Amino acid sequence: MPTAPPPPSALPRFALKTLVPLCRDRFVDPAHGGFFEVLSATRAPLVRPRRLLVQCRLLYVLSHAALLGEPGGTGAAEAGYAFLRRAYQDHAHGGFFFSAAPEGAPLDRSKDFYAHAFVLYALAWLHRAFAAPGAVALAGATLDLLHARLAAPHGGFWDGASEDWQPHTALRRQNPHMHLLEALLAWHAATGEERWLNEARAIVRLFETRFFDPATGTLGEFFGPDWRAHPEQGHVVEPGHHFEWVWLLHRWRVQSGDTGVAAAAEALYATALRHGFDPEHGGIHDQIHRSGAPLATTRRIWPVTEAIKAHLARIEAGESVAAGEPARSIAALFTTFLRPGGWIETCTREGAPTRTELPGSTPYHVFLAAAETARVLGPGSAGPG
Repeated sequence: MPTAPPPPSALPRFALKTLVPLCRDRFVDPAHGGFFEVLSATRAPLVRPRRLLVQCRLLYVLSHAALLGEPGGTGAAEAGYAFLRRAYQDHAHGGFFFSAAPEGAPLDRSKDFYAHAFVLYALAWLHRAFAAPGAVALAGATLDLLHARLAAPHGGFWDGASEDWQPHTALRRQNPHMHLLEALLAWHAATGEERWLNEARAIVRLFETRFFDPATGTLGEFFGPDWRAHPEQGHVVEPGHHFEWVWLLHRWRVQSGDTGVAAAAEALYATALRHGFDPEHGGIHDQIHRSGAPLATTRRIWPVTEAIKAHLARIEAGESVAAGEPARSIAALFTTFLRPGGWIETCTREGAPTRTELPGSTPYHVFLAAAETARVLGPGSAGPG
């Protein structure tokens, strides 16, 4: 007899009963501080360089969990914050190093825009969770530094720089700007200060004028220095990021009152639904062409979490969602990716697992989708189905 699919309420339960204990107990390094980069399939820590990005994403999860009343998260977040400042802050040139060794010595000393966006995001949640000392000042200084060192012609920022902030100018991506918008909105939600909303407005305008193509209803990923489509990669788009922007543009509308982005969000949602899903196997393609043709039919966990968030955003806005959503995407998340005690990171088009290690970058995606499910539908809701 077929097993009934789990209701949407199963996702918040998974986040609190499985994900938070993993982040609090398994990813935390009791010997050196900070967080392990990745765990084995049996949840044992693996010795790898520790990226700044992963430290910040796990700080977010523990901070948000602490705000929801989960025990033990605050202490782990405080210790992780101390490691962040000790191991990654560059006191000579400013900003934060890309990666560090387990004991806290810098490894890759370059400056990555994407990772700095997550520094800002983690600081916003640390401030909300326990008024982390220095978080407000550090966030302001980090944003000022991005403007001083990475601001690029034609709007936005360069993708990264050397240790002493010599910019890398060959390739520009929308993805770091998307996460900077997320961080700016998190800071506005935490403080109510207009500065953060004004900074977010600039990123939204960049989306409207550079990233979004109204002719195809697609979101560009890769660009040259002048924001023209990259000559070799400009045709590549990712359905997962379409969904992620749908959710972010909804948050922007809620916090700013700006409804002018509604049509673009509608187009992104329609494109991701029409071309992002595999009609034969049901998963979400990793990459598609701007024309809608599949490019990479492998599957990752995070696009499913972003689809869930997009469906929830539209429900909250009183807009239509695809039939059976978000219950169908939550059920697919459990069927293909979530497992007792962990998850499958990547799989083939047919759903066969290809990576069973547990990277520390993933709990951010799953936890945020779970928190949004509980917030929009209610923790015990079976959802609109």
